[in-house]
Amino acid sequence: MRHQKYKIHFTNICSKADTGMSKVYVDVTAKFDKDGRIEPMQISWTDGSKYTVDKVLGVCRAVSTGGGGIGVRYTCRICGRNAFVFYSEKEHRWFVEGKESRSTDWVYTVI
Repeated sequence: MRHQKYKIHFTNICSKADTGMSKVYVDVTAKFDKDGRIEPMQISWTDGSKYTVDKVLGVCRAVSTGGGGIGVRYTCRICGRNAFVFYSEKEHRWFVEGKESRSTDWVYTVI
């Protein structure tokens, strides 16, 4: 049973990667509390647009199935919609899952 879980998980990663999804590194303004918790407050998109995080709905360690990589996944409410924002502890960088549109501009994928 345990082997099947990993096999299914790996298949999902492969199928998502084929859709053109990729990591999009973004600037994030975050709050660090006295207990060491990090909470994203604002995301600056690659074109300079800034989006306020209305609420952090959940935090867990997860694989980015769209962009690849492992990190701390924040499920956030941004502009009234849920979105994943990842923090890579290995790279010390923030990223979201996105894909290129036909005009080669990045398009953010909202869940």
